[in-house]
Amino acid sequence: MLQKNLHRNSIKSYIILSLVFLLAGVFIAIIGHWTLSVNRDSLQRVYSFRLFSRGNFQVIAANLKSMTSLSNAITNKNTQLLEEGYIHLESAYGFLISIDSELYLQGTKSTFSEQFDTYEELLAQYTKIMEAPFTEHSEALSYQLQRQVKALNQFLGYAESEFWKQRAEDFENIRLRNKIIEKIYWTLVLSFIIGTFILIYFFIERVKIEKIIEQQRVEMVANSRLAALGNFSAGVAHEINNPLTVILWRAKSLKKSLKEVLSLNSKVETDLDSIMVNTSRIEKIIKSIKTLSKNAESDQKEKVSIASLRDQLNDILSPKIATESFDFKFTSNCLEESLYVREVQIIQVLINLINNSVEAIKTLDEKWVRVSVIKNDNTIEISVTDSGKGIPKKIQPHLFSLFFTTKSQSKENSGIGLPLSHQIIKDHHGSLTYNAKSENTQFLISIPIIQEIQEV
Repeated sequence: MLQKNLHRNSIKSYIILSLVFLLAGVFIAIIGHWTLSVNRDSLQRVYSFRLFSRGNFQVIAANLKSMTSLSNAITNKNTQLLEEGYIHLESAYGFLISIDSELYLQGTKSTFSEQFDTYEELLAQYTKIMEAPFTEHSEALSYQLQRQVKALNQFLGYAESEFWKQRAEDFENIRLRNKIIEKIYWTLVLSFIIGTFILIYFFIERVKIEKIIEQQRVEMVANSRLAALGNFSAGVAHEINNPLTVILWRAKSLKKSLKEVLSLNSKVETDLDSIMVNTSRIEKIIKSIKTLSKNAESDQKEKVSIASLRDQLNDILSPKIATESFDFKFTSNCLEESLYVREVQIIQVLINLINNSVEAIKTLDEKWVRVSVIKNDNTIEISVTDSGKGIPKKIQPHLFSLFFTTKSQSKENSGIGLPLSHQIIKDHHGSLTYNAKSENTQFLISIPIIQEIQEV
């Protein structure tokens, strides 16, 4: 149930994060489109402003040149100046048409087209002056024409000022809009920074969840194996202990009843002693099986001496030593020192490491396993060494990985022994490592001597 909840919470976290980034992406797309559109319009208005301003001044300048030439031509009665004035006025009209067309192509509204008829009338009047120049009528027409052009220039100047005013408002809007865009930009940057931290947090939480799930898988597999073995050993113990007790009791009764016979025949006494010794040995074997198959996770930690660990290892390994034919030695310089541990779990770890060693060296000519216990400052260092020549480097990083094994698939091996042993030692605030510097295959266990009496 816990695993399902963790998985569900992990999925929810990733869904929420995905929605956050999706909304952020949509928001950025909208803001980006709006910004590009606004900037495009702003650039278009700036271009239109430059076009209008340049063209408007050209029209006004051409109008002034036209009237100056007209005035000088009337005064000096100069036909050439009169023609130049007409050309300038016609040029002003051409500039006005060109500006209006450019603004239209840029999508900008203008009022220049309203002056086209005015220019047509002005050019028509100028043509009448040119038809009968230097007469009183032409002079009157020229004065009237000058007043009309002056009024036209005033109109164009007013249009220029209004356009400047409008452009000033546009620039102010652009400035304010850029401030808004800047705020949005920094908000997005901050949001992405926060989103990145959230993503990192979710990733770390996911790693923690995966570690918890992996630990639960280790415990689940180990517990299932221990439960099955425990049930089997309990049945075996129940079936064997009763007849074993009868045999032991009968042997003791016979030895007591046959005192006179035993004094005459030493062989009978030897046979009875052998029966009693082997019966006691069977009893120890049954006790060892129950110890190894027990799930001691719920056991309370207790004070256990190194000497007690040695004696239990010797009892448990006696049958295996006889059948596998390997040399086993337990050495220590601190037999009277004690550890505060779950005794059964420590025995299980040591037996697992020794079994792994026995499995690894069974094809070697020289077969031995050494367990050494030494006191080092505030820790007890336990080394399990065998006659093997070490573990290949490519395998070493995976030694404590769940379900990793180099043994044949035909053997009953699940690949949880070392990971489970590693977790047990870690729960005792210690460490289980492989010593790659050792000439032979060696695993090192380090357990603090002083531990809290009661775990939180």
